[in-house]
Amino acid sequence: MLKSLTPFTILVLTAIICLAVASAALFIVLNQPWLGVKLVADTESGFARVGQTTSNGPAKTLAPGSSLAKIGGIVLQANDLVEEPDVAESYAALGLFFERQSQLHAALLGPNVILETSGASAPHGVTPALRRPVASLPPAFWVQIVTGVFSLMVGAWVWSLRREELAARLLAGAGLGIFAAAVAAAIYSSREVALTGWLFRALSAINHFGALAFGVAMASLFLIYPRRLVPVRALWLMPVVYGAIWAMDTGWTGFSGPAEGYHLPTVILMIAILLGAFLQYKASRHDPAARAAVRWFALAVGLCAGTFVTIVLMPNLFGIQPSVSQGYAFVLFGVLFLGVAAGVARYRLFELEDWAFSILTYFGAMVLLIIFDALLISFVTLDRPAAFAVSLLAVALVYLPCRDWLARRLMLRREVDREELFGRIVDVALAMGGARATRWRQVLKDAFRPLQVSKKITDAPDTPTIVADGLSLVLPSIAGLAPLKLSYAHSGRRLFSPRDRRLAGEICAMLAHAITSREAHEKGATEERMRIARDMHDNLGAQLLSALHSETRERKDTLIRETISDLRDIVNNAAQGGKSIDELLADLKVEAAERLAAAGIGFDWQDMCEAGEIVLAPNVAHSLRSVLREVISNAIRHSGAGKVCVKVRVEDETISLDVSDDGRGLPDDRQSNGNGLHNVQVRMLALQGTFVVEDALPGLRVRVRFPLHESEVG
Repeated sequence: MLKSLTPFTILVLTAIICLAVASAALFIVLNQPWLGVKLVADTESGFARVGQTTSNGPAKTLAPGSSLAKIGGIVLQANDLVEEPDVAESYAALGLFFERQSQLHAALLGPNVILETSGASAPHGVTPALRRPVASLPPAFWVQIVTGVFSLMVGAWVWSLRREELAARLLAGAGLGIFAAAVAAAIYSSREVALTGWLFRALSAINHFGALAFGVAMASLFLIYPRRLVPVRALWLMPVVYGAIWAMDTGWTGFSGPAEGYHLPTVILMIAILLGAFLQYKASRHDPAARAAVRWFALAVGLCAGTFVTIVLMPNLFGIQPSVSQGYAFVLFGVLFLGVAAGVARYRLFELEDWAFSILTYFGAMVLLIIFDALLISFVTLDRPAAFAVSLLAVALVYLPCRDWLARRLMLRREVDREELFGRIVDVALAMGGARATRWRQVLKDAFRPLQVSKKITDAPDTPTIVADGLSLVLPSIAGLAPLKLSYAHSGRRLFSPRDRRLAGEICAMLAHAITSREAHEKGATEERMRIARDMHDNLGAQLLSALHSETRERKDTLIRETISDLRDIVNNAAQGGKSIDELLADLKVEAAERLAAAGIGFDWQDMCEAGEIVLAPNVAHSLRSVLREVISNAIRHSGAGKVCVKVRVEDETISLDVSDDGRGLPDDRQSNGNGLHNVQVRMLALQGTFVVEDALPGLRVRVRFPLHESEVG
């Protein structure tokens, strides 16, 4: 089922779970008896001192600075106010602590509780409130709740994008562990005086479980990411061992006290995390990309979690009360997971891209909008439409600009102007020689800003390829341009990503297409120039030379007319790119009619074509014109006919030409075709067509057939 959920949906569901758990924690904390007094443990005297009182609280008559000796007849000791009871030297002492918590909690539930202070002052009879106001909660409560929620959200975010990867699952497990530990600690560390003993013990067990789960997950993570140092099966050993340790610690068996059952295993886990980070760093000594990721990740985990263990847990190991509040020390875990989020954007931790960072930040905008809207409605007493408008304005003017600034700082990416890029690629394609290579390198430098561009590539790929785990991007050879290797993207401040590879693929494809189009255009122009030169030399030149040496006026006029017609065709084809078959046949009909009329021969043209706008290739059009012209010339010179009939038919993109006359026909002593008909036969062979000359009785018939398109003529 989870596989079908989108990452954003998983984030929403995780946020709902966080909200539900945080609401439950808030409900437990608020539904405790409340005196309205802040008590401070005086370690020197062993008593509790009144730090300050709330002006409208039940115990407002207590004097600040006085020592509170008894609550409901129960002597109040400084140890009763400890934030974290794990400092107890043994499980027996811990059991006594929980027992005293139950007694104090029960005493505070009475309708009239006697508070006795040290000295000669009279006892104070107060009625504790059954619920404490939200404003009375210490800042440490909110710090731990927010830290736990943020840690779980970051873990769920990475896992939602890499659900099949064990590393992402372990990070999500570490986030869940911090969430459990922080929420449980937020409840019991925010108590005013006491909680019920069984609830306190359950919350302490949850806190221990979360802390150990975080340590196991992180230690396992450093054993497999970014390089797998141990088999996956071996990872099961840690949760089994530490699960048994947690069970014995929770049942107060197997160890003498919290120092051996909880603090020592936690410190060992921290050492394992640091050792795993060191081994990963050493294993990636030949892999700069992996080493950069390990350095960032290990720094975040080592500094934050290591500092927490050093200043909070290790003093407990030696029975010393920590000097720093555990509630505020949980901020370190928030910083840790913030470092993970930043590492995703900067070093592609867990192979995530900037689009993943966008999912998290846009989700954050939605959450902030809801929270700010609720605060305005609750505390500023705005109506709902006005509160929502103000919230939306605040998110738009404050959060989104900050988000964009942070994204630019972390991702260090400048968007490429595609229109400008296309224009520059066209400039590269139009350049010649060394100028083309120079312009191509400059385009790549502006698009990716690499520190180094190298042409020393032994095995160039066919497509852009990321190598060295993101340190370099290799581009293939393109239309004579040498393959290139770009190294250290964006001035060495980040790695090449799949997005860079896709952009490089688009750039290479555009350049290849532009160069191919330019070369095709130049080739076509060259071929057209050669065709025009060949036609002018072979046809116009020969016809003008024949006209110059012609003995008869009739022959000279005919040759000049044919030359003018050929010249007009050459000019029209150059300007228009070729004629359709209908236009060509119309011109041929007029030319044949003029020539036959000048010779006194009748003419019958039968056009059975429905070819429409088919445009003929220049050589096919020229062959058709030459064939018909030669057959008409042969009829005028040799047949003695009184009429010539031409039938033209187009079927299946093949043209058939049937020319017959009523003249003398084939001579009896004919050995072979004349030069003119021989030339026609040669043209048909070149066009993969057929040529037949036969006696029509009376007269002569010539039949030719050839394909219309140049692609079909080999």
